[in-house]
Order: sequence, then structure tokens, then C-alpha cells
Amino acid sequence: MHVQARVSIQELDLMKDPQRELEHLRKLATADPNKRFGKLYCLVSHVQLLTIASQRVRQNTGGKTAGIDGQTRKHIDDDMLSRLALELTTRCYQPKPVLRKYIPKGKTRKRALGIPSIRDRIVQAAVAQVLEAIYEPIFRDCSMGFRPGRNPIQALRHVAQAYKAGATWIIEGDLVKCFDSIGHGVILNCLRKRIFDEQFIELVRQMLKAGIMEQGNLITTYSGTPQGSLASPILCNIVLHEFDCWLEDHWQANPPRLSPKEQAARANPEYARHKRNLVRWRAQLSGRIPMGRQTPDGLRAKIKQALGARKQIPSVLPRRLLSYCRYADDYVIVMCQYSKAEATKLKQEMANWLQSNLGLTQHPEKTHITHWDKRLRFLGYDLRGRRNPNGTRWLRLEIPPEKERELKVKVKHLCGFTQIPELDLFTSVNALMRGWTNYFRYAHNATQRFGYLTGVVYWLGAHYLGRKHRCSIKKVMRNHYGVDPTSGKRALYTSTQAGKCVYIWNKPPRRCSLFNSVVQAKDVQPLPMTSWANGRSYAQRMEVYNRSEQHCEHCGNISSTLIVHHPHRLGKLPKRKKGKSNVIASGQQQKVKLLCFECHKLHHPGGWSGKNKKAETEDYWRAGCSDELPAQF
Repeated sequence: MHVQARVSIQELDLMKDPQRELEHLRKLATADPNKRFGKLYCLVSHVQLLTIASQRVRQNTGGKTAGIDGQTRKHIDDDMLSRLALELTTRCYQPKPVLRKYIPKGKTRKRALGIPSIRDRIVQAAVAQVLEAIYEPIFRDCSMGFRPGRNPIQALRHVAQAYKAGATWIIEGDLVKCFDSIGHGVILNCLRKRIFDEQFIELVRQMLKAGIMEQGNLITTYSGTPQGSLASPILCNIVLHEFDCWLEDHWQANPPRLSPKEQAARANPEYARHKRNLVRWRAQLSGRIPMGRQTPDGLRAKIKQALGARKQIPSVLPRRLLSYCRYADDYVIVMCQYSKAEATKLKQEMANWLQSNLGLTQHPEKTHITHWDKRLRFLGYDLRGRRNPNGTRWLRLEIPPEKERELKVKVKHLCGFTQIPELDLFTSVNALMRGWTNYFRYAHNATQRFGYLTGVVYWLGAHYLGRKHRCSIKKVMRNHYGVDPTSGKRALYTSTQAGKCVYIWNKPPRRCSLFNSVVQAKDVQPLPMTSWANGRSYAQRMEVYNRSEQHCEHCGNISSTLIVHHPHRLGKLPKRKKGKSNVIASGQQQKVKLLCFECHKLHHPGGWSGKNKKAETEDYWRAGCSDELPAQF
């Protein structure tokens, strides 16, 4: 064991820059799509790669949530990374079971979410980086989900281009519990096509077989990769890459662009005839060629008639093709110049292939065959085909009414709590509206719907201020209504302790074309600031920062890195007063203060676990702290 450890450590010392090694793997994968890779386990166990992976874990919003070990991203340090690298090097690393939680999915259902321990998340992030370097160069362009540089708007653009080619039938597909039902053997077999390092394969197998901890019971996992794992998206894409290849290679989906000669062959002869006549008649009317027996009025009448006739004729003949696009486990196939019988046959062929080769099942209720001019839902948008006068087709995107209703419910719910500080409410509503409108700004009805939402936010905010200050709307307009300098529009505002005015959302983004080269939307859910719900008010933090003027309120020293200390008074609330409104109101009564790092440690002598409070109290007094004890003691 010790000899193997020394040899492994020497190998790691030779690999001085894991980032350059990842770039090298990416170049090799790009040059040879069939190349198989080895010595990947040494790369994953390198402490520098683990350090890079830990930065990814820290930046993830899920890093605040603890797994079964109770640790969060705050516990990541050099000592943890060194011990983790040593465990991997000596083959002593064992993943812990993931903690299962359920999050809402739709109105009534719930989705299972796995929360790995923080150490396992770092290893999974390192494994994901290695797999991305190997597989990203060979993934097909039709795969858009969970990939760097890809987003839902590009997937919608792919579908819109297929509609312009002459769509007839659309297959909108979904898989039944894709993340939970992928067989472990299928995942490992797909990995072995590109990787012959069995130690790396064994590490992935251990991650998949770690088990699930639900309500104190350990559940053995025989299939699936839990949602929430940092390696799950790339593993899902690796498996479904086989499906992408089958559709593009066997069914010739997403054919290459036509050459100029092939594109010229698609020209409609009738359209070309009208075009030639218009060129000749306009030249005769301008005097560039002899008019002959034609009269100017006769030429103008012919030109007008030819222009009207040309509008009814497509410039190119329709093309028979399949256009396929996949985002995670949702996919759309646009069939151009195909019949419904052919669409039904393709749907059945896909179901049989997925079941026999990948062990996955097409969702019987969510997989539909839709006519091109009927409405369908994809990536949150409502899609519907439209026809031009000449018979060509295009795709119209609309904001679903239920998505708009859900947004209004969220804003109304926020504005219903008058206990929320004004600054916290305004920043939360602004973040929610900015994220939502930036994603739906590509809809054709975006301008009308955004204008309506501006009024909704304005009136909900005005009634919130009226209830909070117990005054009429007229008085609210007198004290909280002015011109926003960033937008030039009149809007509601609130003032901070420093005198700065924060305006509520009042200027929606302009509608963007789906074919713009720059995509403004991001593949993330808007996360409004909700720290006020647990007694961590943003307004309180701003107030204490302005009050202290960069001085520690315990020792008086000036520091650039000061910490806001909360005494956790919420734990003293009786059970009958644990409602959200009482928690918010109690949080505003905390006497928070700004402390330097050393003084903050004195206020938490036993750490931040909240255990053994009697011993912590004794240590606190032995430390010589003279100010009053926080309420948690």
C-alpha cells in the first residue's frame, strides 16, 4: 500500500499543471474522435485539480446546503483538499450516501434531489471536468443542455430554423425519470468506449453505488445518477449521446448545409420566371433597353401584377429533412415534408431503440406527434407555426399565460409581507423580474406582456408601501415616487441609510430576435434575495455598515473585511409564534453588529455548530469578552 502511494505521489508530481493537462486531453479528443484515454485517475486525484473543482463547488448556490456530514462550502480549506487528495491517491476514498430531498415540480408533483457531501461534490466536480475535456469535442451540435457555451435560446433557434425549412409534423419527446432510471451498467459501458482507465471507471462506479439516505434509512442504488450531483449532467449527456448519434447517422437527422450548387437547384422555376420578367420590364421602363410595342402604363400594370403573383409563390422548393434538437432529456424532432404515418413509425422506432439499447422509456403522456401549426411547449415557451402568403412557414414564440400567472403570484406573495424591509423587498422583486424578463424577451408578444407586468409590479409595490406606512396611496406617491435616473421613467423608490434611492423594476428589456448572434438569456433560474426570511436582512447589513464606518464595533479597529454578527434571536421564538410573519418581524429586532474576524471568533468560541452551549458560554467568559452575551447564550 505504501509503495503504491509513493509511486502515485511521484506520478502526481510529474503532472505540474492539471489545467494544461485538461487542455491537452481536449486537443487529443478533438483530433481523434475514436481515441481511448488512460491515466485519468492520477489527474482526478491531483490536489491542484481538486482545488479548481472546489472553486466550482463554492460558486454553486447549492454549496450552502449540507449533505449527511453537515458540512457546507464554508468548511472547504487546504487541509480538506490535501486529505482528499491523499485518500484518492492511496485508494482509500469512499463516497458517502447522498441525502435525498424533494423539491416542488409543477403544481402537485415533487422531484427527488440528491445532496452529496461537500467532499464528494469536490470529487464529482473534478470527474466532471475530466469528462468534459474528453467528451465535449465529440458531442453533437444538436445537444444543448448542461453544456458550456450552450443555452435554451440556441435550442429554440435550432427549432425555428427547421420550421423555415417547411415543417409538417413535430415529435415532442420526453423520457420517464431519465436521471433515475439510467442503468449503471449502461453508463459504465458508454464510458469504456472512450476510457480504458479502470481505476477511473471504478471511481465513477463508487459514486453511482454510494446509496441514498432518506429519513434516516440507507437505500441501495441499482440504477440512475441522482439529480444534484455535479457529475450527473455530463453522465446523462454521455449516455444520450448514443441516441444523438443513432438519429443523425441512421436516420440522417440534421443533414449538412447545402452547397451553393444544391441550393440553386432548389429554386422554384415559377418564382424565377416572375423575377426575370420583373427585371426586364423595369429595365424597359427606365429606358436601359428598348421598350418595343410596350407602353409605360402597360409595363407598370404588368409589374404590379407580377409583384402580387410573386408574393404567393415560394422562392425555393420545400426540402425533405429531419431536424433533431435535445435539451437534457427533452427533445424535439421537426419533420419536413413527412407524413403522419412516417412520424408515427419514427416515434415507435425511437421508443424501441431507447428501451433496447439504453434501458430508457419514452414518456407515454409527454411524447406527442403535433401538426406544425398547432401549439406545443418547449423550454418554457409556447411554440406555434405560422404561414406566410407565399406558403413558407415560420415559428412564433409566446409567453405561456400560466408562467405569467406564476410570476404575478410570486410578486404578490412577496408584497404581502409588510414585515419585510423596503430595501429587501425592492431588491428581491427587481432580481425576480430581471431574471424572468431576460429569459422571455425572445417571445413575439414580449413587449405587450412586459408592459402589462410593469403596471402590476407598480401597483403591488404601491399597496405594499401603503400598508407598511399605514398611509394612503396619495401619500405614498408624495414620498416614494420619482424619476429613475437609469431609465428616465417615474417609479416607486425607497431610500437607504446613506441616502441612495433604490427604484423598483420599471424598465423591461427590449424584445430580441431569436436569430441574434448574442444570446442575452442565461440558463439559470432567477434567485431573489430571501435572507430576510431568516432574520438576515440586507437592509440591516447596509445600516450597520453605514453606522460603523469600517470600524469593528467590539475592538474599534479598522478592517476592510468585516463580518455582520447576528445573535440568532429566532431560536428563542415560542412554537406558537414560528410563522413566517413572526420570524421576519423578529429578525428585524436583532441587534446586529459589525465585527472583525478575531472578534467574531470570540462571539462563537465553540464554532458555528450551535452545540454544547454551556461549554461555549464558559469559554466565552474565559476569553475575556466584556460586552454583553449574545441572545443565543
